[in-house]
Amino acid sequence: MQFHDQPDTCLSIKGGVNLPQDLVALLATLKIPNALLFVGNPDLGKVETALAFARALNCQGEKRNDGLACDQCRSCKKILSSMHPDIICVAPVKERIKISQIREIYGQIKAKPHEAKFRMVLIQGAEAMNPEASNALLKILEEPPERTFFILTTERTDGLLPTILSRCRQVTFSPMDQGKIEQILVRDHGIDTTTAGIAASWSQGSLQKALKFTGIVKSDDTTDWPERRRWMITAISTLIRGANPGVALLLAEKINQNPELLGGTLAILESFFRDMVVFKYNTEKIINSDFQTLLTETDSGISTQRVLSWITELHHVEKKIKANAGIRLTLEAFLFKLIPARQLA
Repeated sequence: MQFHDQPDTCLSIKGGVNLPQDLVALLATLKIPNALLFVGNPDLGKVETALAFARALNCQGEKRNDGLACDQCRSCKKILSSMHPDIICVAPVKERIKISQIREIYGQIKAKPHEAKFRMVLIQGAEAMNPEASNALLKILEEPPERTFFILTTERTDGLLPTILSRCRQVTFSPMDQGKIEQILVRDHGIDTTTAGIAASWSQGSLQKALKFTGIVKSDDTTDWPERRRWMITAISTLIRGANPGVALLLAEKINQNPELLGGTLAILESFFRDMVVFKYNTEKIINSDFQTLLTETDSGISTQRVLSWITELHHVEKKIKANAGIRLTLEAFLFKLIPARQLA
């Protein structure tokens, strides 16, 4: 497997992939479009699905009933271990994909595939292509090399050229039903029902996220998310209930130490705020069901309107940080808004 600029972006995750029916149908006919566009929110398994699709197309063993590859043959093992010469992966560098990356791809695919029946080029975060890179890719898609197909992944289509969109067959990834995720965790992975329920609720419809949360699927992220969730919820509850303002400063600094974990950390905060609202009306619908006692203690005297304002402000925090605002200072300003006024007097 050949990587361009970010060698850890295409590592294959074996568990938790269910091919969309569109792809299953393509496997049956082997009439593969020149380009596929996977569209959907992060953590819905777009990259994992692309790699599973590549394995299924090139599998030399006996495929499973669900259309997936055997994962035991030489070809499958090469893709799983990121050693296949005909699986080429590209990802943004500093949030951009430049023309040099696309040119490097073209240099690799001018010749016939080394050994694959179907060579795959996977471009992650395709909306990050600058205009020059987009135009260079468009030229390749107009005259694709032999036995080569492209998969582009994106969260949204409005960042791609209409001419690129017109040359791609779109596959939409939607969040999975929470009950289905919980069922898979219990039935297929032996997770107890309580943990499965928490993981499914926290996953936001992503089976991959639930599998990582429970530790079933490992990735380069070695974070103990259950422990981080426990720590974050406890700290935020303490802050809301009237902790010393210095706690907000310490918490912001702690979060700032691992900026790569910011997305998941903010998701934990939002899930707790959501629970504070839902808890007033239906305790069975809360996400963090193992924190009911803490929710009872935290919720006392706080209006629904105030909690909803925190959720809105949290979304603003995400936008500010994406626009390159300083993480620590932005979080400090937000966390101070959670402290009761009496503590700031």
